[in-house]
Amino acid sequence: MSQSNVWLVTGASRGLGFDIAKTALKAGHKVLACYRGNKPQDMSKWDELEALGGIWTQLDVSSEDAESRVKAIVGEQGRVDVLVNNAGYAILGSIEDVPLDKVQAIFNTNFIGTLRTIKGVLPSMRERKSGTIVNISSSNAINPIPALGIYTATKFAMEGYTETLQAEVAAFGIRVLLVEPGATATEFASETGTGVRTQPSEPYQDGIVKQITDFLTSEQYASMGAPSIVVAERIVETIDGTGSMAGKEVDLRLPLGKDTGAGLGKKATLFANLASLENVWGSV
Repeated sequence: MSQSNVWLVTGASRGLGFDIAKTALKAGHKVLACYRGNKPQDMSKWDELEALGGIWTQLDVSSEDAESRVKAIVGEQGRVDVLVNNAGYAILGSIEDVPLDKVQAIFNTNFIGTLRTIKGVLPSMRERKSGTIVNISSSNAINPIPALGIYTATKFAMEGYTETLQAEVAAFGIRVLLVEPGATATEFASETGTGVRTQPSEPYQDGIVKQITDFLTSEQYASMGAPSIVVAERIVETIDGTGSMAGKEVDLRLPLGKDTGAGLGKKATLFANLASLENVWGSV
């Protein structure tokens, strides 16, 4: 078993966040599992995590006081060794149809929310010259698809600053990990979960955007996804250097899922083609 650390996991009340928190607890860590609002009506997950020693902590990353709230948590606990930025949601709809206020709202959670929590833990991590920051991205940041353009934009933005963050904090002994899961069996895109479906305008009521939206919200899609607990196990094993990840080095990106791997192959071909245009970009 790896050394016991203090974990702070956002968006832990359901789905992947819950399974990451549960897996970290079973690995022997102390876990503060963050929920956004009130306690749920169904207390089964709440009780399950508490039975493992988990501590439920209220934290809404979209709130302007999230940074100060995280700093208070660090002060209360003495340290946070591992921050997992999992909180987030999806918007389904064409680029043209998603209202700008919903664009601003999703960026406030998926992008700015992660910056708030990172700013909350960095001073302590820098002082101790130790810590791990994990940002949960998506295979859509590798291989974008129609109907998820705005959600994908939040993940592209996160990936951009995460690469920079890694370079900026390496000298302080802080590790940065970018997780890119593919299709996962959670309520990610479901309106019963955290998904937001935009009403399509007439031009998009048929065609590729509607087809993909219907598929992503179907039971078929949910059944095709990788088990959330397995994705969580790989993430925890990577952070701890245990299990299937023992002895393996992950520099920054952790792609997970066969569909993610297929997207990597397409991206590799794309960049190989761009590299072959040396006579063009090299002439400038």
